Amino acid sequence: MAKTWLRRSVLACGVLLAMPVSAQSIDAAKLSSVGVFSLLGDSVQASWAEDKPTGTRVDRNGGQNLDFKGIGFDLIALRASDAALKRANPRVQTGLYRAPQELGPAQQRALSEGAAKAELPAWMVATINKDKLDHLLIITRQRGTISADTADSVAIGRGAVEGIGFYLDTLYTMRNQTTGALSSGLIAPYAQIRYQLMEVKSGDIVAQYDVRESFAYASREAQGSLDPWMFMSNEEKVRALRDLVERGTERALQNLLAAKR
Repeated sequence: MAKTWLRRSVLACGVLLAMPVSAQSIDAAKLSSVGVFSLLGDSVQASWAEDKPTGTRVDRNGGQNLDFKGIGFDLIALRASDAALKRANPRVQTGLYRAPQELGPAQQRALSEGAAKAELPAWMVATINKDKLDHLLIITRQRGTISADTADSVAIGRGAVEGIGFYLDTLYTMRNQTTGALSSGLIAPYAQIRYQLMEVKSGDIVAQYDVRESFAYASREAQGSLDPWMFMSNEEKVRALRDLVERGTERALQNLLAAKR
């Protein structure tokens, strides 16, 4: 992917400073023209704990091959961001953009790391110039430790997950809160997403927020499948991931755009 030093192609040269991961906020009234770039794409990751059992419907890396194309993560994130920006500042102008081709999770992490150094792909720089944007909201998949919340607010999980998808584990004995059934294992839809707000004039990341959210689901039936992948229907899986992206985006924007009073 071709990259361009933002400050050398759009702005005056200056010292590059990386922003730490945090939840700083910016006064929404200062925003005039914001370009929202959702780079999430539609792929779905799957992650097992190290002691993955045999005989399951999905392997450690099989999530990308599941029939979830057209799930619409970018559209969900763009719409939620646009609505939140306009609630915070009704006068703000927004442009909504996706990548010209789908980027894998590692490519998205690299782009996010480059943005912290004011380094962006040439196609993003061209969009900034063409549409005269003063701020960018960059939305990318990230990698982090899994921490899935159970119905009684206990966080469980082992290892790291990436992007948007499902964590599966057979270590834990789980009780379904609706049916009371006990089962071995869980499936946990998760979202690990970074939201970076960049000021074009300075090239600085002026606010950043990481969404790391997951919820654990158990089998509805005590004598049900031993494969956690079967604990949810495909319709339930799609709905859960879409809800995570939508709610995560809303929460991220609430933190990034905390208006000064």
